[in-house]
Amino acid sequence: MAFSIHDSQIRAGLRDSFAVTLGYIPLGAGMGMILTGAGFDWWWAPIFSVFIYAGSMQYLMVPMIAAAEPLLAIALATFLIQFRHIFYGISFPLDLVKNRLAKAYSVHALTDEVYAVISSRERTELSERRIILTQILCHTAWISGCTLGALLGLAFPVDIRILNFVLTALLIVLLIENYKANPRRLEILIAGGIAVGALFLPSDLMLPIALTGFTAMLVFAAQFARAADG
Repeated sequence: MAFSIHDSQIRAGLRDSFAVTLGYIPLGAGMGMILTGAGFDWWWAPIFSVFIYAGSMQYLMVPMIAAAEPLLAIALATFLIQFRHIFYGISFPLDLVKNRLAKAYSVHALTDEVYAVISSRERTELSERRIILTQILCHTAWISGCTLGALLGLAFPVDIRILNFVLTALLIVLLIENYKANPRRLEILIAGGIAVGALFLPSDLMLPIALTGFTAMLVFAAQFARAADG
């Protein structure tokens, strides 16, 4: 799978990943600062970022490993936190990625933001190159941000609480961009409504209820569209 900057799909992948990479660098820097602050050497940052590319789970993994938590506890926490990826598989166009190694990487590199960017595009606009390049660029930005944060974290102490809103802000921007690109897709507005409503739920119930509601909405929308076409 060769890449050329003159390929329209490659240029599209560059555009798709731009907003995500801007958010991943400062967010990853916070991750790197947490890592070195927990006593790890800086070079653990790129290792964590390559193999534990899981956003919030990567943040949680640091104190769990530092505290020598049992592997079963880490595995259970990972399953519960990353369970939402099962829902992503419903609509992510993984079937467009034909190469086996590329498909395996695409599964590994599927994050919330990549899902939001890719799934918002019309299927006819997507290709294997566009999907994989978008994921590679986003992953590279995350690795770079984590490594940079780890290198600078001890030299320039920063209150990492200022980074807490970066991910939320990034997802809000992606939602707005998706709506601007597809103003007639009501599920985008409904998703935003579900997200706002979930803010009033207890924190331990927010994610499962929001995902359940959004999945039910997708199933209903698909059935409604099928009935309308029939």
